[in-house]
Amino acid sequence: MLDPDDPNIRSEIMQYTGSIGVDACLEASGTLEAQRLCIDVTRRKGQIALIGECGEDLAIKASPDFIRKGIVMMGQWHYNLKGVFKIMKVICESPVVEKLITHVFPMSRIQEALEISASHDCGKIILKPWED
Repeated sequence: MLDPDDPNIRSEIMQYTGSIGVDACLEASGTLEAQRLCIDVTRRKGQIALIGECGEDLAIKASPDFIRKGIVMMGQWHYNLKGVFKIMKVICESPVVEKLITHVFPMSRIQEALEISASHDCGKIILKPWED
């Protein structure tokens, strides 16, 4: 799992990509650090999708962040219900989805799940509403 707070994360990603940067970046945590990381490590003419809301505004420098790099950035607050089956298929077939999920809770432990989520010391949290 990538930690945007890791001081070496940018150099590690750039080293892994041969100093080119990533083709596309999907940010779903809703943290300013992760959003900034996406901009910094996306290659020229790459794509960024921001889907996590954080309630704060990211400082963007239009020219160096987007114009000179030719990056396309989009945001999405919700998805089209027509695509939900395709999305679920991708999730179900992903070889790395288990690495993204760090906690699974029954609905009776929702307060604990919310506290862990608020701490940002987690990946994705799954709630099982049919379990106590």
